[in-house]
Amino acid sequence: MDKQEIINFWKKLGICENNILEILEKATGLNNSQLFLSEQIDDKYIEKIEELLGRVVSGEPIEYIIEKAEFYGLDFYVDSRVLVPRNDTEVMVEQVLENIPENAILIDVWTWSSCIPISILKNLNKLDESRIIKTYAIDISHKVLEVSKINIQKHYLDNKIIQINSDLLEKNPLTPLSGGIESLSSPDKGNWGVSNIIITANLPYIKNWDFENMDEETVKFEPDLALYWWKKTGFELYEKLIFQIQKLFILPLQGGDVWKTDRGVVLFIEIWFDQKEVAKNFLQKNNLQFEIFKDNWGVERCVKIYF
Repeated sequence: MDKQEIINFWKKLGICENNILEILEKATGLNNSQLFLSEQIDDKYIEKIEELLGRVVSGEPIEYIIEKAEFYGLDFYVDSRVLVPRNDTEVMVEQVLENIPENAILIDVWTWSSCIPISILKNLNKLDESRIIKTYAIDISHKVLEVSKINIQKHYLDNKIIQINSDLLEKNPLTPLSGGIESLSSPDKGNWGVSNIIITANLPYIKNWDFENMDEETVKFEPDLALYWWKKTGFELYEKLIFQIQKLFILPLQGGDVWKTDRGVVLFIEIWFDQKEVAKNFLQKNNLQFEIFKDNWGVERCVKIYF
């Protein structure tokens, strides 16, 4: 069948040409160059092409259909088990890359496709590679960790990223039982040379069933576990994570009323477009220093929190 006829037909149904070409590549196995040079599409692929393009018409994210999403200049495997990576989140990667200290551990909580830690590690220059001693990808779902593992292997980071199945930081990633390298409660914790901990988290932050501020495609096809959490502000899960960090990494001074950390702990989070004031109020109430950064659309969505 003539390739251009296929393109013209599906464009009339509202699909952009780039997405049609991505579907043709997926269905035929041809790469971009091969498809460009082909004027005809073998009839044996037509049924598959129509099936996949029908899913596009139904509103299913193209990333799930072609099982690929681009994030921070890299390709990641995705399917309906995980959230589709958004370029809004790239500002978090940028901020981490600009602020990597010496002898750091990177912990990504609720890792999804692991696009955040993988993008950080793949974009380190040779001089900075030794700055991160260990990287941990944590998720509550075994199914999600299966997708994470695919991407870890895809980017040849098997020896760099340790996966942990945990509800946020309920399993301390730095204890031997969790596959970590040390216990923070041990008196000789400095013997590994760890001086800083970077935690990244893109948790579900949308108020339960807040359909008014979401597009239909997201509501219909992306996993609820990735989107909704609590019914009051949507920030409650971040509050839980912050309290866990304080419990794990912050030590009371003698006297018990004043708290400190014996190492640098920094948390990067992504918030919903309407959560800035909620986040500020909570962090100020808990005497935490923080900075807020704009995403690629100019919306203040990334928060850097110091412990």
